[in-house]
Amino acid sequence: MEAITPPLGRGPPVAIFPWGDVIEAFLEPLGLDLDAFVRDMTGGWLFGYVLALQSQGWRPIIVCASETVDRLTRFEHAGTGAPVWVAPGRRSGQGLSRRIPSAQSFLQWLRSPWRDFIRVLDQEHCRILLVQEYEYARFDLLALLANRTGRSVYATFQGGEITLSTIEGLVRRRSLAHGRGLIVASASERARLARAYRRLPLRIADIPNPVDTDEWRAEPRLSARTTLGLPADALVVINHGRTDIKRKGLDVLVDSWKAFSPRHPLAQLVLIGSGQDHAAFAELLAARAPERLTWISDYVTDRPAVRRWLSAADIYVTASRTEGMPVAPLEAMACGLPVVSTDAQGLPDIFADGEEDGGIVVPRDHVDGIVQALDRLADPDLRLRLGRAARIRVEERFSTEAVGKALAEFLSEGKVD
Repeated sequence: MEAITPPLGRGPPVAIFPWGDVIEAFLEPLGLDLDAFVRDMTGGWLFGYVLALQSQGWRPIIVCASETVDRLTRFEHAGTGAPVWVAPGRRSGQGLSRRIPSAQSFLQWLRSPWRDFIRVLDQEHCRILLVQEYEYARFDLLALLANRTGRSVYATFQGGEITLSTIEGLVRRRSLAHGRGLIVASASERARLARAYRRLPLRIADIPNPVDTDEWRAEPRLSARTTLGLPADALVVINHGRTDIKRKGLDVLVDSWKAFSPRHPLAQLVLIGSGQDHAAFAELLAARAPERLTWISDYVTDRPAVRRWLSAADIYVTASRTEGMPVAPLEAMACGLPVVSTDAQGLPDIFADGEEDGGIVVPRDHVDGIVQALDRLADPDLRLRLGRAARIRVEERFSTEAVGKALAEFLSEGKVD
């Protein structure tokens, strides 16, 4: 993939710290490694933020730790041209610490390569840190580091809503007090923050995760179906993302399909993705034996291939129980698909006006609700209307440029001089 050259810097560099003691904690369930992360991976909230900030002339820098390097190493991300700094790291969730959350939190602080992090910040002249998940031990360390070195620290919400240990609870208020702001697109999470930290004057911005609306644009439907070998008259329903049965509600999705598909003999369900529940999901499918369901059981980093599947589909469905602000439905909406969605955290914020924003929202764990929504969308006129509304909603609220402007403004207002 050709690297994107960002505009000349009108704004400052910003160091983005993704979740995890080491990057392998995120990559391994997907069947990926550090090389694939740097070479092949794009999209998601992380690389969406990179492109959004680059669109405003900022210089985002990804900083993480890895078990596979023995010294601080600088890479360049192939898809965006952003620097990726990787420090040697160790996992903390092993043995006794896994059974004692406070011990695990303590080890997360102790084992964080903070000296290497400071070296990166100094070398890249970063005065701004942006951390994935404030309810995570690494945020506490980075908030302290920023406070001690005169830098600004921000954090973004991607689904981590639980203080995992007693010791974290003791320090989290102080960490949040050191922070310059939180980026929280979920209304229910903003309400939780107000309750949990009601005496802290938290500065919170409602900024969603972005999607590249130029890249995620549907190709001709019949051409896509011909390439993929799909019948022209099939009703194709699709979902893509991590294979996480509980969080993504994949068991509910399969049960919904078993109830819906007998009434629609031309309907097909396509699932694309892999993850930590790969084997368990294969067993679930074997046990429940849904008809006309295709599972492409890889974490697909070939974005044109995913876009072709979305272009060939008629309906996108997500049965998630837990979310932060998922990007996958946004990619589908950008390709003009109507969406059937549960009311998991973050999803109702995408469809603030329901069908007027291109989605039918149903309660979590509600098979009948999903089936009824799919039944309604068997009507091609309704699919067309909601699909057009979905595309407009993404362009206006979630585009790289719109989110980039909001991020640049928010980060600029709170930075330390």
